[in-house]
Amino acid sequence: MQAAIYARYSSENQRPESIDDQISSCRKLAKERQYDVEQAHIYTDKAASGAREDRPGLAALRSAAVAGEFRVLLIDDLSRLARNTLLLLSVLEELRFHGVRVVSVADGLDTNDQDATVGIQMRGVFNELQLLDLRKKTLRGQIGQKQRGFIVGEATYGYRSVAVGEIRMDKKGRPRPEGYKMTIEPREAAVILRVFKEFAAGSSESRIVKHLNADGVPGRRRTKKGWSPATVHRLLRNEKYIGRWVWNRTETRRDPKTGRRRQFPKPESEWFISEDQSLRIVPQELWERTQHRLAAVRKVWPGGQGKRGFEGQRGGRVAHYPTDLLSGSMACACCGSTIAKVSGKSGGYYGCLGAKKGACDNHLLVRRTLVERVVLAAVRDRLAHPENLDYVFQKLAEAVASASTATPETIRLKEAECDAEQRRVANFIEFVAVGRGSRALGEALTASETRLTDLRADLEGLRRSEHEVFSAPPREWLVERIATIQTVLERRTERSALLLRKLLGPIRMEPVMPDIGRPYYRALSNLDALAIVEFDPDSPDSEPGPTALRWWRRRESNPRPKIRPRRTLHACPRLVFHPRCESATKSTGG
Repeated sequence: MQAAIYARYSSENQRPESIDDQISSCRKLAKERQYDVEQAHIYTDKAASGAREDRPGLAALRSAAVAGEFRVLLIDDLSRLARNTLLLLSVLEELRFHGVRVVSVADGLDTNDQDATVGIQMRGVFNELQLLDLRKKTLRGQIGQKQRGFIVGEATYGYRSVAVGEIRMDKKGRPRPEGYKMTIEPREAAVILRVFKEFAAGSSESRIVKHLNADGVPGRRRTKKGWSPATVHRLLRNEKYIGRWVWNRTETRRDPKTGRRRQFPKPESEWFISEDQSLRIVPQELWERTQHRLAAVRKVWPGGQGKRGFEGQRGGRVAHYPTDLLSGSMACACCGSTIAKVSGKSGGYYGCLGAKKGACDNHLLVRRTLVERVVLAAVRDRLAHPENLDYVFQKLAEAVASASTATPETIRLKEAECDAEQRRVANFIEFVAVGRGSRALGEALTASETRLTDLRADLEGLRRSEHEVFSAPPREWLVERIATIQTVLERRTERSALLLRKLLGPIRMEPVMPDIGRPYYRALSNLDALAIVEFDPDSPDSEPGPTALRWWRRRESNPRPKIRPRRTLHACPRLVFHPRCESATKSTGG
């Protein structure tokens, strides 16, 4: 009779020879009963829990049983097949349905024996109780280690575990320390600080990932894909970086239908919370700014626990990821709606979104480039004031001095990174020396050697410049940067837009209709005392406006618009924007 054998051991700490011992026991019984066992029908699972259904060896066994490739299944004992009673009975019933007889060698149980039904069920319950008891003992040991101040399986990027206490040999002759504690890994800590600073400064998670991958920053696990937004998001929310370590917060349960594991929260009374400021990587002020921005950005995206779509959320994506320097900064003074781009011609035109929906009478448009030029001219004039220029120059000198004092710390981090890469190269060479080389290993060794050369060059440059005296750039350099402030800000539009919002505050755009002259916008912001800004009517800014305004006019029941655009320009005691609306004038006969 054709037979099959199934063997399994559950933990990496167990001996792999256990598989051979189980197969040998089953072969002995097969020889006694004259069963024919082919090598193709020996199924095994190594380091796989008996509570899991998604085991490769078990899946192959069930497929072969469905195909009728064998009539008897031999196992050393029922716990090898499953340690979960429900799973064990379902597998046995499936095999019985396909005409497969199951024989357990150590238990002396045979599914063809009707008297063995109760024994099989009792054995399944006993095996499951053993598994539960093992979990309790493991958790008890982990809790004991936590109470003694050690870590328990808490590997985290930015830290590495070090053995502490007395070293003893276990039963298998392996050295076992009294426990492990965490220490900061300087090279990874520098990456964490970089991620936090860039995000707090306004960079998105995707942009940070792009920068890290472009610079070749290594992660804990070296993969071809490199960093991902999900990884960066987890870093930004990890409380361990402020010295707060929480253990036993969740437990894992296996879904009985799908076999997948899911995490469930535990009561807070079971948590183990430890505060260790020696493990702090991120300063408190930087942590608070980061969490505040994370909370604000979260409102941009739909979904969330117990929510549908954008339910209960405020804001839009442009509020946190602006595409233009003034995106999301302006609001209509008439209805409070956002002033945003309503047309894409000539770089785009700003208008009231409420008017576009028919809820506001403010149909005045202004070109995006003109608004930015006027606002930035006002900011430039304010910064160019002698008192403000002195303040900016002082802050610039302080920033340069701070960068100079940070050089020794940078050298220390670079040295740690260089040592880590040097150890990596040595490990590659050792693999090659024992004849375990391969093409992929050679490519990895070449990449590591190139990176080590670059790190040494950077380190040499830092050491040479350590004793040099840094000084602030000349005042003329700062004046030139202020004069070209729009070009400087446009290099990083997203971060510059967020900075302008802090400086200007919310800009209320108030349409003004003078008795003589054309209508214009009065911009009300934190910069109240601004000089009068005028533009030559014959300048290129007088180009015809977009067709969007003409479309708006046709929607009005009154053929004559309530706000009539004209070509004359007038001064305003505050910041003034003059729209280019000649096409609308022609369409209404004005």
